[in-house]
Amino acid sequence: MLADPRNPRMQNPRPLPPDALVLRPPPHAGPAEELFEAAVLFTDVRRSSQHVTSTPARDWFRMLQATLRAQAGAIGLQGGQVLKSTGDGLLAVFRGTDRCRRAFLCALALAEQGRAGSPLPFGIGLADGEVLAGLVGGDGSGLPRQQDVVGASVHLAARLCAMAAPGEVVSTHAAHAASGVQPRQVRALGPVAVRGFPAPVPCVAAGPGAGPAQSMSPSR
Repeated sequence: MLADPRNPRMQNPRPLPPDALVLRPPPHAGPAEELFEAAVLFTDVRRSSQHVTSTPARDWFRMLQATLRAQAGAIGLQGGQVLKSTGDGLLAVFRGTDRCRRAFLCALALAEQGRAGSPLPFGIGLADGEVLAGLVGGDGSGLPRQQDVVGASVHLAARLCAMAAPGEVVSTHAAHAASGVQPRQVRALGPVAVRGFPAPVPCVAAGPGAGPAQSMSPSR
């Protein structure tokens, strides 16, 4: 099962240790599958092919590790869970009744990282909805055993991340409205055509220069 922020130990989350990106399977399997509502967040480095072809391999690896470790720390501070590295980005989920608020605050913090303090520029995508979590691989399949999530919101968050400029968050309008968070600079993108989805999805973008977040009454 994925970590639940309603646990008292999650009320004051600490930065993740340096080995936080070493993704290990749980010591015991637990339930094979779990269906729940989650805010899904993706990050992805921009112009990664350009960077990897113009940078020595060891330097590229160090920059990528530094970028992903910083991202994982920001996710942990808002009670999110990093599920896996996607190569040059991360997939994380947030759960609980205030998941959209914590996920959007995390996305804004990551956007600031992407603009200012990150060795590599990256964008962020965010969507909210039902996901199915379970263990993938193992059992002699030849695949490494790890937790993963599937669902339309996972695909949607990945697509929105691909649309985001460096240091920018692209989120569904629904996730932003439910968050109760209003950055200084947020613009409505209107209904956006998303590859693989039957109808355009109302979206918003935050940043660059989103500034400190403010609270508003969340929409339900």
